Formats: sequence, C-alpha cells, structure tokens
Amino acid sequence: MKKLIPFALTILLASCGGKTETASPEKRDITQAVYASGKLFPKNDYKVSARLPGYVEEIFVKVGDTVKAGQPLLRIRSEINTINVEAAKNQFALASRNASENGPVLSALKQDMMALQSKYELDSMNFRRYENLLAQKSTSQMQFDQAKVLLDNSRAAYRRSQMNYSSTKDRLRTESENARLQLDAQNSNLGDYTIAAAVNGKVYDIVPNIGDLVNSQMVLVEIGSANEFEVELSIDETDVSFVLTGQNVIYEIDAFKDVELKGTVQEIYPRISAGNKTARVTATIELKPEMNIYSGMSVESNIIVSQKKNALVIPREYIKPGNLVKVKGKEEPVKITSGVSDLEFVEVLSGITESDQLEK
Repeated sequence: MKKLIPFALTILLASCGGKTETASPEKRDITQAVYASGKLFPKNDYKVSARLPGYVEEIFVKVGDTVKAGQPLLRIRSEINTINVEAAKNQFALASRNASENGPVLSALKQDMMALQSKYELDSMNFRRYENLLAQKSTSQMQFDQAKVLLDNSRAAYRRSQMNYSSTKDRLRTESENARLQLDAQNSNLGDYTIAAAVNGKVYDIVPNIGDLVNSQMVLVEIGSANEFEVELSIDETDVSFVLTGQNVIYEIDAFKDVELKGTVQEIYPRISAGNKTARVTATIELKPEMNIYSGMSVESNIIVSQKKNALVIPREYIKPGNLVKVKGKEEPVKITSGVSDLEFVEVLSGITESDQLEK
C-alpha cells in the first residue's frame, strides 16, 4: 500500500522511541487506511454548453448567483445556420413537388402504368378472341399459346407498375415529411437562442465573455449545489481493492490547516485510468458551516479500510521477507501470519505470542 498521510495517524498510538535491538509483541488498537487525493466539487455539478456554434450576445447571470431550473443564463446568436435553412427549404420544396400527384416522378410512373394497362386490356381481348377461334377450330394451338403468353406477361408488367407507383408514392411522401421536419429543426436554430439552467443551484463559473465565439464542445457555465459538496478521489490501483462503499474517510484540506473533516465512501467506479493507474471514487464530506468552500479545492484523505481493537502487534521493521521474524532463543526464524497493518505496526494472527522477544 502507499504511504499514508501523517495526519491520519492521530487516531493511532505513537510509536516507541528510537530504534532498539529487541522488541516484544504488545496489545494495542490498530487502524489500516488507504491514502487518496482529490478535489472538492459541488453536488449535482452541471456544465452548460451550447448546442450550436455562435456568438455570445448577452449574459443574464454572474458568478455566485443562485439560479433555478429554467432560468435564462445567456443568449447566443448563430448566423451560420442561414445556409442550412436555405438548403433545407430547397430540399423540402423538391420533396414536396416530387410527392405531389402531379409531380414529375409520379406523373411519369402514372403514364407508364396507364400504358401497361392499355396493353394488358388489348392482350386480354386478343386472348379471348383466340380462345373462341380455337374452340371453333379456326386457329392453331400455337397461336393460342402465344396469345396466352402475351397476356400473362402484360398482366405481370401492369401489376408491377401498380406496386412501383404505390411504393414510390409512399417513399416520396415520407421524404417530404422528413424534409419538413429538417426545415423546422433548422428554423429553430436560426437567429438568437437562449440557454437556460437545467437544475437549481449556484453559478460557479462563466467561461465566455459577450462577443466570444463559442461551439458545442465548449463549457459555458458551471452550476452546482449551493451548499452541498462531495469529493472526487483518485486511489492507486494497488489499494482500490481494499476500499468499499460506506467506509469512513478522514480529510485534510490545504486551505484549512489542522482541520480534520470526515465523510464516507459513496461510489467506486470499476475502471482504472490508463494514464495514471488510479481508480475514481466519490465520497461525502461533512463541512463546517463557517468554512468558505470553493469548487475544485484540493483534498488529501485516508480511507479507513480496517480497524482492530486490542490486537497483538509488532513493529514493522522486525519483519523479514516472507513474513519471518527472529525470536530470541530460537536458532531459526519463525514464520508469522499477519493481519491489519499501518505505518508502524503489523498485527500478528499466529506464529508468536506476547511473551516472545524479537531481535532484528
């Protein structure tokens, strides 16, 4: 585990004086903690951005203001959408014209369908004529069969033209409706539009000034809870497996020296950052009313992952690799089973007793 920050050790007993050549196991309370650093942020932190690029024409709030959901924050003027609106108008006009019964596409399909209908009716008449002639033995079977093939082909062609006309008509109507919706969307983006707050809270930051060009990737305004804060912590990947929701956290804030604050682990994100090999954890914090807190303040913390009362412990420096300790009066090192540990002491679960004396 990483080294813990010193202030958390105030909950532990002080270590023995200077280094000695021997030590005996003793009973004492021991606490194991994981170090984490992070930032303070208001609860419900919400970053406002523009849905379209444009120029900031007016700002209605200032930093520190308390706002309500739906309250206007700033107005943006977007002129670059004029071309998009004109293109959408042209597309809608073309789609509407094509979808019309008298439009060029449907008119051409209707003429083709009527021509195929006429051929189908003519072939039907010819077939009936050959059918009568064959019954009177006035024509050959081959001529009758030819008339039947012509009738079948013209019937199939006519039905295909009917289906083609119907499907094309439906498609063109859909395209026309989609073009109308696109035109409405472009019209709604034209000219000025106002960005409003989505949540109740306090304005912590306003990034642009009046006249600045902004785009949809920029954060314009930051809003969050006016009175409630939470902490976002980064924990080393080697330590995060010890951390559980609900564990107690002890904080120290650089801006408030010698002030110990408490909280609990709220959420552990199941992902390790590839950049710094840390996990993200959010936790509550109990702030004092007189503290003037700013969003983004740095914090350091210890997350209490384990505590033992009246545990049998030995100084950490007496443990050799492989959990071996040298016991006075024994030639071979003794292997111990360890438990909770802190900066100075390690709990001994088995292997030695309180009456043993250890040597370095």
